[in-house]
Amino acid sequence: MKTLYFFFRSGRILTSILIVQFFFTSLLSNAQLKFVNLVHEGGTDKQVGAIYRAKSVYTNIDALVRIDSLVNNATIVDIDQTNVGFNEAFQPRIQSGGTGVSYAVFTIRFVKANSNTIEFLGLFTATNLDLDGNNNLKEFCEFDLGGGGNAVFMSNTPEIMVMNKSGRYYGQNISGVEYAGIDTTADAVMFKVSKNNISQFTVRLGAVVSNNSLAARQYSVYMKDFQISNPASLPLTLLNFNAVSKDNNKVDLNWMTTDHKNFSHFELERSTDGKNFSKVMMMMTESNSSAQKSYNYRDNTEGLNAKIVYYRLRLVDADDRFAYSPVRMVRFATDNKIQVQTFPNPVTTELRVQIPAQWQDKATVYEIFNSNGVMVQRTQVARASQIQQLNVQSLGSGNYIVRVVNGTEMNTARFIKQ
Repeated sequence: MKTLYFFFRSGRILTSILIVQFFFTSLLSNAQLKFVNLVHEGGTDKQVGAIYRAKSVYTNIDALVRIDSLVNNATIVDIDQTNVGFNEAFQPRIQSGGTGVSYAVFTIRFVKANSNTIEFLGLFTATNLDLDGNNNLKEFCEFDLGGGGNAVFMSNTPEIMVMNKSGRYYGQNISGVEYAGIDTTADAVMFKVSKNNISQFTVRLGAVVSNNSLAARQYSVYMKDFQISNPASLPLTLLNFNAVSKDNNKVDLNWMTTDHKNFSHFELERSTDGKNFSKVMMMMTESNSSAQKSYNYRDNTEGLNAKIVYYRLRLVDADDRFAYSPVRMVRFATDNKIQVQTFPNPVTTELRVQIPAQWQDKATVYEIFNSNGVMVQRTQVARASQIQQLNVQSLGSGNYIVRVVNGTEMNTARFIKQ
């Protein structure tokens, strides 16, 4: 979208908390939720913790919109623009925080009209429109519907990538093409998510910036089921993707998938700067299958002369549509006795924890303790990569210790959360 106008771009979704009730509100597949005239109900306007009520988004149902967090200096310019785009969409305008990844996180909860009593929607659909960008800025959106659900591209020739990240659907612009206004026909930069029986969801809206831009971008989440002629489902579900460093500049890549739908092949891509990727190899597999499948590849990095190497999978279907996996990285150490290390330090959003070579590919537990010795976060993985990424954005500022337990061995490292 243009810097001055439009729509929903990036969304990240918080974990939904579903509360059991004895009835569901039934929505038709083409029903539309109308977000108009948001009323400020609590907290400081446009700041973390602020709550807004959208009245009558559906018959006898309101929606409560909460600003859950603002990451890496992102700021909210307008909570819901009404002079552009679709008046019935949720349309915040968000200013990026400069170079890197910045975004706002919103939790949207459905309640009985004029109350805080949770309501369920029999079918929920949201369409992200005009997920565009330019050479220096790429908008993104992540939906978390509480795990599961479905996502489809809105075009057979998408200009965005869409990934299933353990049940969360992440879309990001890759073409760098700006679309004027709120172009409801620009299906190449749209994707749609849906799920049955939902009471709340989380959406993250933001941008990846390479030139320290402080642009204010317009986003639009249109909670309506667009009817399109050729929707394209994600080609498969990626259950995991790991990178493990070995001796002599070797890296073992392994991943597991399920739910192949008209799938063609994998392409493994590699980078030494985390931005510019090139294809390393291509691997064919079954086109259609609901079974879980495992894959392995050993990459020889000799001659790259890089201390850190980044990997991602390009998942290509039979019609040449594609999605990307999350990025994994390995760091080559000159000291074979290296123990647990953390970086960046201080950290704001994502902490990376590097473990010794002999711990890799084994069951590993990562525990984070605050300055009072209280465990505040725990992550367990069945097969550890050399570098584990931990989301620490919800932690308060201060000093922390991460303890890594691998079998009978244990080590710790300190880090500062800004």
